Order: sequence, then C-alpha cells, then structure tokens
Amino acid sequence: MSDANSTVTAAQKSELALCEQLSEWESLPYGVAFWSDDFPGAPEANQLRDVWLADVDGEAAYEKAETYFDSKGVSCGRWTPASGQDVEPVARVLNSRGWIRRISTVWGLSSWDWLEVVPNDAIRVLPARAMPKAFRATFEDGSPDADMRSELAGERLNDSRLDVFVAVHDGTPAGRIGYLQVGDIARVTELTVLPGLRHRGVAKALATHVLQLARRLLPKEIVACCDQDDGTAADFLRRMGFGEAGRMACFERAN
Repeated sequence: MSDANSTVTAAQKSELALCEQLSEWESLPYGVAFWSDDFPGAPEANQLRDVWLADVDGEAAYEKAETYFDSKGVSCGRWTPASGQDVEPVARVLNSRGWIRRISTVWGLSSWDWLEVVPNDAIRVLPARAMPKAFRATFEDGSPDADMRSELAGERLNDSRLDVFVAVHDGTPAGRIGYLQVGDIARVTELTVLPGLRHRGVAKALATHVLQLARRLLPKEIVACCDQDDGTAADFLRRMGFGEAGRMACFERAN
C-alpha cells in the first residue's frame, strides 16, 4: 500500500492525462491552459490547471486568463490549483466571480479482496471499442448534457492508454467503466450504471473486470476519485478495497 501523498500525486497525474485526451495546451506564467476547438463549452476540455499565484497578482492573472481563452474562441470552465499552492488565494479570486469550489476525494487500492466476487452469468463485460452502439447507450440517462458527454467519451477512446468496458445485462446496455494506464499509474474512472438497471450487480461486475485487468498489469498505484459528498460512491469504493488518501480541489464556472 502506497502512502497517501503518493496516491494523491498519482491521481493528479491521471487528471492531467485525462485533459490531454481532449485538448491542446500551453504553459502560461500562472498555470497551464488546456483548450479544445471541438468542445468549446466543456469544462473538461477548457481549463486552467496547475494554477500558481505565488509570483503573480491573482486579479491580473484572472483577467489575462479570460483574455487568453477568449482568443482561442472558448470559455475556461475550470481552475485547478497546483500541488503546493494554497487554495485560498485562488478561492478569493474566483469566489467573488461566482465560481464554485469542487472537492474530490482521492482513493488508493489497498486490498484485492474484491476479486473473490462470484461472477454474475446475466452480465457480460465487453470492450467499448467493439460495442460502439452499446457504449453510446450507456449515456442515455435522460440528462440534458448526455450527447456532449457521449462525444467527449468517444474522443477519449482514441487514447490507447484508456480501456473502456461496457456491461450488458440480459442483452441490454447497463453501464460502463474505464481503466486508464499512465506509466506505472492506473486509474479507475467512468463507473456508471443506468438508473433502471442498478442493484443488479452491474457495478460489481464492472469493477471486478477492471481489477482483474489491473492485477495482471500490476501498476505501482491504482487510484479512483469521487465527489467528497457522494457517500454512495465512497461506500462502493471501500467495498472494492480502496482506502481514502486525500483531497483534490478545483473551481468551476457557474452555469
């Protein structure tokens, strides 16, 4: 089991890889700007990461960032402080402008007990690249941004470091999960089960599948993240064998 600091660092590196799947980037004096012509309205694709305000005026950095993203024809939807940057100076700049602080809990795998789960014969777990129609169906949850999330996820599939799997329950697409490998770091991501097919063992089957993959590949770190207020996700991760390692903060522009 790795120490908590290295697990949080691993999660931060995996976050960077997720940004790189969607965006171009450029280093600025106060952070690293990511932007995407294809997804101009998506915070995941248009954000300022590794924000460092120790050497610059925060108010001036904000105005320069807004001008920079405007020049790219996109809207910056997210700021993420750099490791070591006190969050509060960033909060002072953004809170007054209506941005919302988001806190994620970082989890690191500490036990392989989940692999002892008995398989469910009603559920098949298949590669998303081989099941594009079923993959798209896992986004049909009635939310207004379902189409955009499906397009973003489809773009991520172009990254060979990411394996996504779809669960089919008695022939019906039921959920998905992703396994991202970045060097010796692995991240479990995108665990989703459609509302009408929950409590049938779908999440358990998906999680078992990716942990079996991880067991074969043996990365140094296996991490996952969830919103700090998502008690259901936290309970599930604990049952999977993950332990809480720390927090990551970001700020999102209010809609």
